[in-house]
Amino acid sequence: MHLPSAETRQQVERTLKVVLVLNLLVAGTKLLLGLRIRSISMVADGFHSLIDTASNVVGLVGIAMAAQPPDEDHPYGHWKFETLAGLFIGGLLAMTAWEVLRSCFDRLLSGSVPEVSPASLVVMGVTVVINLAVSTYERRKGELLRSDILTADAVHTRSDVYVSLAVIGSLLAAQAGYPQLDLLAALVITGVIAHSAYLILKQNAGRLTDPALYPAEEIEELALTVPGVEGVHKVRTRHGREGGYADLHIQVRADLPIAEAHAIGHRVTDLLRQEYGLHDVITHVEPHDPTGQFADAASPSQKP
Repeated sequence: MHLPSAETRQQVERTLKVVLVLNLLVAGTKLLLGLRIRSISMVADGFHSLIDTASNVVGLVGIAMAAQPPDEDHPYGHWKFETLAGLFIGGLLAMTAWEVLRSCFDRLLSGSVPEVSPASLVVMGVTVVINLAVSTYERRKGELLRSDILTADAVHTRSDVYVSLAVIGSLLAAQAGYPQLDLLAALVITGVIAHSAYLILKQNAGRLTDPALYPAEEIEELALTVPGVEGVHKVRTRHGREGGYADLHIQVRADLPIAEAHAIGHRVTDLLRQEYGLHDVITHVEPHDPTGQFADAASPSQKP
């Protein structure tokens, strides 16, 4: 069962605000300490965390826009604005990866060396724990609330864990007399950030192109379990708010009264909503015709 839209939106917003505060704390600590000890990998990690805060703000804006009710220009609602916000987060990550890569080239030219202290190692260890807890919390909330923005941001935040581990490794190497490994860690961070950007862009871009949510055969088999359904075809599903949308054609006996055929169509609609948690299902009812004459002429936009 889905939460009401208003309650769902409030929970998503509350989650993003909590994550925003934690990300600001983590980003500020990494940046200040990284600049102080001249560690390019820690500064890069700090910028990575700073982008997390920007993505939280983008998420809050996207949710506010997506929450607008359907209108004449957007009869299906504004929920895709949340998906667009996810795409923007992916773009921010891609730009961050490029900036870190540029910093690596700058370090090669300047030849500066990081100054490692016990405090820097402790700070990085604490941020790993915080990021791991935040990403797990955000991912679970995203799955529960079926929120594109929380799911995308959780992937983003989880990448911070691997980035921070790479930074810790580079600091230990610099302390052992191998400062050049700080550059290697920065390159690893670049790869992690770029990969996170790819995953987020792929997920959200895919949803904008309306791929099928479920195999048509699976929907057909379920609809055929409803007594009175003789055939099923023209099944379509797509992603959407609170579970998605589906439309299909069912065939019933041609001699059935209209009211009875209408009731069968509604039973199919109710079953699909219950089994798949779909927001809206349109079931078109037509007479069973082995020749396919009525099926070819049928309109997919009619309700039972």
